[in-house]
Amino acid sequence: MADSTVVKLERRGTRMRGEQTKQKILDATLRVIAREGVRGTTHRAIAREAGVQLSLTTYYFKDLNELISLAFRSFMDGDYGALADQWQKAFKYLDQFSPDDLVDNVTRGRIIDYCTKRIVDHVRYGLTEHPDGLAVEHHFFFEGINDPHLQELSKLHRRRLLRPVISFCEYFNTTDPETDANLLFGTITRLEYEALTSAPDNVDYKSIRNEIRRIIGWIVKAD
Repeated sequence: MADSTVVKLERRGTRMRGEQTKQKILDATLRVIAREGVRGTTHRAIAREAGVQLSLTTYYFKDLNELISLAFRSFMDGDYGALADQWQKAFKYLDQFSPDDLVDNVTRGRIIDYCTKRIVDHVRYGLTEHPDGLAVEHHFFFEGINDPHLQELSKLHRRRLLRPVISFCEYFNTTDPETDANLLFGTITRLEYEALTSAPDNVDYKSIRNEIRRIIGWIVKAD
């Protein structure tokens, strides 16, 4: 093997290890944020969580603001993939109904039941399987109020999450789908926050279902 080829392979290996270390640090940052909040996140805490030397957190990232912002971007990218799949299934279900079908009360009741179940299942899954992810999201929503480094990212994340909710509301020809979407999204966000601040065994999924069903029923205009 030529010397130049060996050098290229060595450089490629070094870059790959560097990227793996960066991602390891970003993942650790999210875990620290979930546990300590944005304001409690430090280089030292991140390095300890990632199991790397403290100097590496400043070698790969110019400062703590960049590290936290890039960690949130990494979280956002992963979050959208899973949500996109869920929305695709929901829209595929809705596509089977014609405008005439939506006039029928029985059909609208089926749609309400289906949508309510999917949303409650999504909330339950987040709380039981990915509570750290939900905690990270809510920390960023809160910190985005005052932190200029996170404000735009927080707004971008919310807009992206809201977009398919608006599309969902448009299925039912609401006069103001964006307002309806904001009400549904806001309700889900509040219910998640309340559940996160409760002990897992105390989460009232019946109450969550009732609130979600009420909003969905209003959007579908079955109530």
